[in-house]
Amino acid sequence: MARFKFRLETNLRLAEKALETAQREFAQAEKRWQECVRTTALQQTRFDEAEDGQREAGRHRPEELGIWQVFVWEQRRRLRQCELEQREQELVRDDARCLLLETHREVEKFRRLKEKQAMAFEWAELLKEQKILDETGQILHWRQEKLI
Repeated sequence: MARFKFRLETNLRLAEKALETAQREFAQAEKRWQECVRTTALQQTRFDEAEDGQREAGRHRPEELGIWQVFVWEQRRRLRQCELEQREQELVRDDARCLLLETHREVEKFRRLKEKQAMAFEWAELLKEQKILDETGQILHWRQEKLI
């Protein structure tokens, strides 16, 4: 029986490599996003603690209030920066996810096409084999009739 050769094998391999690359990029984007989420949560905690310190200074230590206000302002600025980075990274992660889905569809399209062509090839080969077997049977039948 002849061997099946998928003509688009190179395209399938390229699509699989693109899928691997997209998976790596998505994993990196997801990891950076999770890091941004953790950083934002930590900065939120620092900001909350700074506000508490400012309240305490306003109630009990008015001479430290100015320092606490500057500290709270700086923590608020850092928190906003962390939130901005988190939103930006979320967009990057969403783009990477879309690219991953597209490349996955492309690979699946080539795999299904390969399976379909392999089945058609196998069917054609089985038909050829059946045709040969039928012809052989007919020849043997004719030879037996001639001998009789």
